[in-house]
Amino acid sequence: MDRRGILLGSAGLGLLSLAPGLVLAQVRTVPTVSGSEYLAKTLMGGTLAKQTSALAQERAQNPKVKQFAGYEIAEQTALAQVLTDTENPPPVPLDADHAAVLKTLQAQPAGPAFDRAYILGQVQQHQALLLIQQGYLENTNRSTDTQHIAVLARMSIQQHLTMLQEIAMMLT
Repeated sequence: MDRRGILLGSAGLGLLSLAPGLVLAQVRTVPTVSGSEYLAKTLMGGTLAKQTSALAQERAQNPKVKQFAGYEIAEQTALAQVLTDTENPPPVPLDADHAAVLKTLQAQPAGPAFDRAYILGQVQQHQALLLIQQGYLENTNRSTDTQHIAVLARMSIQQHLTMLQEIAMMLT
């Protein structure tokens, strides 16, 4: 495994090359995220994760990829329920960047290339969600309840990044 540490912009991510085309972030410094920003960004990231995972359940060929997609849909549904205190929260509209990610994956035909693109996209999305959780936890002006949610979400995201790394290695 090639372990190259690269500093990525102001986000302060240390990148590790894990497989061709796949990198996982190690958080070094994180900008503070406000409560409203935390909610909006976490829900939007969750909407993108659910939509790309629904697509993966239809198009993925590898059973582990489909299994992960199912876990992701269930997790993001539960997180949105907790964050909104709503039994069936509607999806949050995607901004241009998130919509572009979805559109790019939608353009991929079913097959091994789709599986790899989905997993790489999930790695990138989970890295972004991890930064949001960390940024919120760096904020000293936060609610206790939301802080607890961010702690649990951070742990789950870290576990998912490990799972994604293992799946990515299987797909190469």
